[in-house]
Amino acid sequence: RMLFGGRARFAVSNPQSDEKSGRILKAAMVEVYPELADIRIDYCWGGMVDMTRDRLPRAGERNGIYYSMGYSGHGTQMSTLMGSIMADVMDGRPDLNPWKDFDWPAIPGYFGRPWFLPILGAYYRMKDLVT
Repeated sequence: RMLFGGRARFAVSNPQSDEKSGRILKAAMVEVYPELADIRIDYCWGGMVDMTRDRLPRAGERNGIYYSMGYSGHGTQMSTLMGSIMADVMDGRPDLNPWKDFDWPAIPGYFGRPWFLPILGAYYRMKDLVT
């Protein structure tokens, strides 16, 4: 079994968008591993990436609710680690939370609708071309 992923598209997640992203990622995977050209993909998923202004996670407790979020595209790895850490935090070890003292600076110009996604997508496509 293998998990392969990456930045495919900057679009709001829906079944059609996720399917297109899956095709883009499979083409990228085959570019890296040509011997996998004829394999079947068992599962493909997509979704919005939660990002913080400084791209660092936030974790803590507010009004009795514990949270860990804002992984900025690194949730597959970081959420596994932070799940374990937050279990210890909830068990009385708040000192183990590396993000406990971080504030939440607002993202300028963001009011709940990601109008900037196409601009970011174009920026990263251009950056990918020159690197």
